[in-house]
Amino acid sequence: MAVRFGVVAGVLLILAGASLWLAGHGPGAMPLTCMFHEITGLHCAGCGLTRATHAVFEGRFVDAFRFNPLGVVLLPLALAALVPEIVGWVRGAPPRWRVPLGHRGAIILVAVVLAYTVVRNLPWAPFTWLAPS
Repeated sequence: MAVRFGVVAGVLLILAGASLWLAGHGPGAMPLTCMFHEITGLHCAGCGLTRATHAVFEGRFVDAFRFNPLGVVLLPLALAALVPEIVGWVRGAPPRWRVPLGHRGAIILVAVVLAYTVVRNLPWAPFTWLAPS
C-alpha cells in the first residue's frame, strides 16, 4: 500500500507542478506540443485542451469551451471516474463506487471522441467552430 501511495503522490506532485507552471507561464511555455497536429496539420480530440485548462485556471470558462468543448465536458467526468479507481488501487480493494460505464458505454465514448476528431476538422461552418481558436 505504501508503494502505491508513493506512486500516486509522485504523479500528483508532477501534475501539481505542471499546473502551477501552466497557471504562471501560460500555454505557450509548455514544452510539449501535439504531435498529431504537427505531423498532419489536423486537430485531434485533445487539441486546445492546454489552453482550455489555462482558461479554466483564470476563470474564463467560455474561452475554455471555445478551445475544446468536448475536453471541457469530459475532463471533469473523467476525473470523477478516475478518483475512486485510484483510491481503490491504493487501498488494494475495489472502489466503493464506480462509474457504470460498461463495455457498451466505453465503445460509445471512443466513438464520440473519434467522431469529434473528424467533425472538428471539417472545413465548413458550423464544424470549423469546434477547432481551437
